[in-house]
Amino acid sequence: MALVVEDLINLRNGAAPVNLDLVRDMTLGTDAWLDRFVPYYLDQFIPSGGSKVKVLLGNEGSGKSHLLRYIQQSAQARHYTAVYLSARTAGPKLCDVPNLYRLIAGTIDMDQLITGLSRKVAESLGYGATIYSGRDKLLPYVMEEGYGAPDSAREIRMATARLLKNADLSPACFTCAFTLLKDRLISDDPDGARAALRWFRGEKLERFERRDSGLFETLQKATARRWLDSLLKLIVLSGQQGLAVLIDDLDVLYERSPETGRFLYTPANIKDTYELFRQLIDDADLLQNFLLVLAGRRAMLDDDRRGFKSYEALWMRLQTGLVPSGRFNPLCDIVDTDEHLKALGDDFPARLSSHLGTVFSQYGLKKKPRDPALDTLPPQALKSVVINNVFSADEAQTGG
Repeated sequence: MALVVEDLINLRNGAAPVNLDLVRDMTLGTDAWLDRFVPYYLDQFIPSGGSKVKVLLGNEGSGKSHLLRYIQQSAQARHYTAVYLSARTAGPKLCDVPNLYRLIAGTIDMDQLITGLSRKVAESLGYGATIYSGRDKLLPYVMEEGYGAPDSAREIRMATARLLKNADLSPACFTCAFTLLKDRLISDDPDGARAALRWFRGEKLERFERRDSGLFETLQKATARRWLDSLLKLIVLSGQQGLAVLIDDLDVLYERSPETGRFLYTPANIKDTYELFRQLIDDADLLQNFLLVLAGRRAMLDDDRRGFKSYEALWMRLQTGLVPSGRFNPLCDIVDTDEHLKALGDDFPARLSSHLGTVFSQYGLKKKPRDPALDTLPPQALKSVVINNVFSADEAQTGG
């Protein structure tokens, strides 16, 4: 087991690594929340067609990003399509469903999706996973049964159409998926596949591309929820349990640009973003097999002007179970990561420090001198515990 450069950079800044196996191995104290959340939502509720929105809020260093990455790892291990996004670096603002769709569609593994769908087509024709992997042409396998190329291609097209029709996709999504599967299963069509992939990601096609592909519908507010619904259906049809979207760094909603000093999100942007979240909560019956987990700092709860309370329609839906009892409520839709940390016990930072020392040693982490500029967090913050275990203890003391 080895660490890549990005993992080292993240760990030295107290951030969650991108190596999800390392995230799993680093994790300690799952009994307070994760051992309830994962079995219920990932093993039962979402696979049965459910849809859920959860929010993690807490101070810096309380483990929000790590919890998101852990959920991502757990989802992938259970055959979900799991997408982690940072609202700060993702690109388009999270102001509406079209932008959210573009972020998701631009991140998912399309090859995995097409491979899964190809296997389903092959299975319907009697070619199981031991015969056909989904990564090459199916046509030669059918021709081996004694059929000619035209008849074999027709059988595959008919099987593909039946599979997609039963999934109840939008007409445009049906056309897109059919084009991609023909390219994978029957014969290469690089231009058609390229246009279909661009359309699938929400990009605008050229006039001749729309004409040749038949993909005339465009991604906009009026069509975006239908696109997202079709994406979810394709994911489940490919053999996945569902879609898990983890969105981090919602602090960007109330942050200012270092260059201009202006807020990165205008009041109108914030209203639109909160309306997006409100829609996703209310669409639980329409968007099946969908999990959305958001994470941001406590200001989103405390800031009356830019936080959740500034948009009453969303706040009314999120505050269920949020009672100022001073105790951690694992069933609340807003998960207080500060209270979660307290629920793990006063000795948790010490136990975590010992645990991380063992894990980092197993991964061959080579410690280096610590930058004194990192000594800005409370010693009990989880971020601080990670940093203390990444850097050389002796040199960290002399440098701090």
